[in-house]
Amino acid sequence: MHSRHLHLLDHVGEYNRDQWISFDAIRTACAGLPASEIEALRKSMQPYLDFRRSLDEFHSEYFCGFCQESCYQTHLSACCGFESIITFFADQVISWLLSSPEERAAIFHVLEQPNKTRNCVFLGREGCLWHVRPISCAMFFCEQAKAAVFGEKPEGEVLRRAFRRQEKDYTWPTKPVLFDTLEAYFLELGVESPHLYCHRSPGLLRLKARAGLVSKK
Repeated sequence: MHSRHLHLLDHVGEYNRDQWISFDAIRTACAGLPASEIEALRKSMQPYLDFRRSLDEFHSEYFCGFCQESCYQTHLSACCGFESIITFFADQVISWLLSSPEERAAIFHVLEQPNKTRNCVFLGREGCLWHVRPISCAMFFCEQAKAAVFGEKPEGEVLRRAFRRQEKDYTWPTKPVLFDTLEAYFLELGVESPHLYCHRSPGLLRLKARAGLVSKK
């Protein structure tokens, strides 16, 4: 952690501080990697990014109009509520590696000040500050939206369930998955983060143990 920022973290709240620590750890680790390693990491993400593009297309076709009119414009949305999002370390890595310098700077800027709004700290004027939104955000559809949209387009519910199954191919560590392998890669580099859930969450560790991926204690 950069010492010149320590005093800032005392005033921004636990959520901002933990997010800052994770992004700073990723920034520091990536700064020491050769370009070939960065490119290999990006290449490993490609199937997941293809999945995310399909998910975005699904959201645009089925939900964008309803959500924009019913929630975003009226400021009623729970989707971007203050400190409501759960982020995995892999979420942060993926977004960081695909972000521009300006996007990265914006993340640190917003985390280095208290969030005095009722919204998620990452919600900017043009939408989410992340280059690739956390998977928990991308997969969230409130009950009101689902009832309205799927009432008119019931085939959408079938597609949503299919996307939910596909999501587990990248996030659910009962087999080798991207989110777990990205954590393992950065742990090998000595990175520490409050968001290493695949390797630190008791619940996910139990899943991995039942699948024979880690030894049972």
